[in-house]
Amino acid sequence: MRRKVVIFFLFVGIVFGANGCKQESAEDSETELLSSILSQGNAINSACQRFILSESNCVATADSSLTVCSGLISKLKGEILPQELNTDAVAILYFDCFTKTNLTYNIAKACNQSSFNSNSDYRRVQRTGTSQAELSWREAFNKCGSLENEVPPTDSGLRETDTMLRSDPF
Repeated sequence: MRRKVVIFFLFVGIVFGANGCKQESAEDSETELLSSILSQGNAINSACQRFILSESNCVATADSSLTVCSGLISKLKGEILPQELNTDAVAILYFDCFTKTNLTYNIAKACNQSSFNSNSDYRRVQRTGTSQAELSWREAFNKCGSLENEVPPTDSGLRETDTMLRSDPF
């Protein structure tokens, strides 16, 4: 229960931080916040929403987590090996690791709401850019996913799952 409370407050902080950095209409902000709060009962959706919010801090026209999370969850779980361990609990650990990686990237890139046109532009630059921010992001991303023989960070909880991603799910 304590972990859920901590996760809830962390998520609320991210939501308020993201909304404080973006210029949205009050109606858009209220709709997204209400949707986020209503979906708190589903931990995997909450983890995906935190991931989308970590990207939206730097995106002019951000994806709505309500419309993209079901597909992202499915894609992520489909990349987890061994397949019998592609549970919600393991997927949440991956989303949380990728969220931390994005937040570190955002700081290194000093990005804001107009840095990228869309979430797909944000992801494309992360994967193809040549700045130190992108190089560091790729290394951290590969560690989270155990891609290219990397090992997940000790604080991610992923080492204990003995899983890896087949490829980049995003």
